[in-house]
Amino acid sequence: MLTELRWEKEQALMRGVFPDFQAFNRDSCFGFQGCLKGKKSGRVYQVVLEAEQATYPQYAPHVRMEPNLGHYWIGEGLARRLCVTRDWQPARSTFANTLLVAIKFLEELDGVAAFT
Repeated sequence: MLTELRWEKEQALMRGVFPDFQAFNRDSCFGFQGCLKGKKSGRVYQVVLEAEQATYPQYAPHVRMEPNLGHYWIGEGLARRLCVTRDWQPARSTFANTLLVAIKFLEELDGVAAFT
């Protein structure tokens, strides 16, 4: 379960490393949102990192990206999220780590994969 201290630390880390990503907290979900620009295509991607307060940090945040890139997505509609393998350690892993995974994904596929 998300604690106030953990949320404060997550926000401080994101402000320090990814200051263009803004924190949000609505209903039982919370996270960060912002934009990433593809280096090859120049396309702007809207990125949302979102987790459930009841299950974070036990489970990693979901990554949503518009437009979707490639065929690496699970779910439908608003529940559609990036399906990537990452080493998630609840005591050490953060939203910033998760955004790094999304950045790596974008760097590898931007300008190469078809949009879905």
